[in-house]
Amino acid sequence: MIKIFIVFLLSFAIFADDRKDLDLLKKKIEYHNDGFMEGDTFTSAQDEKLFLVNYYKKDKTFKRYLRQPDRAESIEKWGDRRRWFVSNWQGKEPSIYVSASYNGNYELENNLQSKDLKDDYLFYFKNYCEFDGIIDTRYARIKKMRLTYFDAPYTAVNNMMNIKIPGNFKKNISYDIDLKEDDKVINAMQSFKPVQSTTWYGNIFAIQLKVLEVYPGEKDMPLCTSDYYMGYKGWGSYEDVLKQIDELPELKGKRNPY
Repeated sequence: MIKIFIVFLLSFAIFADDRKDLDLLKKKIEYHNDGFMEGDTFTSAQDEKLFLVNYYKKDKTFKRYLRQPDRAESIEKWGDRRRWFVSNWQGKEPSIYVSASYNGNYELENNLQSKDLKDDYLFYFKNYCEFDGIIDTRYARIKKMRLTYFDAPYTAVNNMMNIKIPGNFKKNISYDIDLKEDDKVINAMQSFKPVQSTTWYGNIFAIQLKVLEVYPGEKDMPLCTSDYYMGYKGWGSYEDVLKQIDELPELKGKRNPY
């Protein structure tokens, strides 16, 4: 069983490194123009680019690239980059961030907003890495993590074409979670009460997953976890989403860099 501890911090102050991360996350959300980040996600440390599972879903960006003449180049650049490798922590606990929008005026007017966003959203990942269908046990995996929820209202600019987050993300609640060594697929979404929107468009919440401890792998092998996904429950289960991802033959045998 996964052990969860709610962390009631004495202060809602945000540490300098986390504030810097959140500022960069805000810019990335505005750049992608979507509360659900679809492209390369934001992490505080990584060995190579990491894309959320969202990017590889049916009818999403990567699938469209595969239909273009430069298919081979697209596969080389963006194909199957669903693993979070971290080999150099530099004394800091590495973090990964996901986000989603909620609490817009339409939901409020039609009484669609739930009392707990855990009832509406999925946040999953795999606490391991596999290649060509085989789990590579040489890598380190997460033993203890802290999930911290942040929130910010957003609006739209440029004739309502672009997302704009005018303020800063504010800390809401944290959870410390212990994972068993044999916990593989992690349902990470925790209870989060909606924050009253101050704009017509609604809010964006961001989740920081910070790695506190790891189960070590073989000597000098990095942390490796995979298939991070943030989505509405209405989009289908995590298992259904993963079925939309193809194992491209062009990548067979090329995806394990260690």
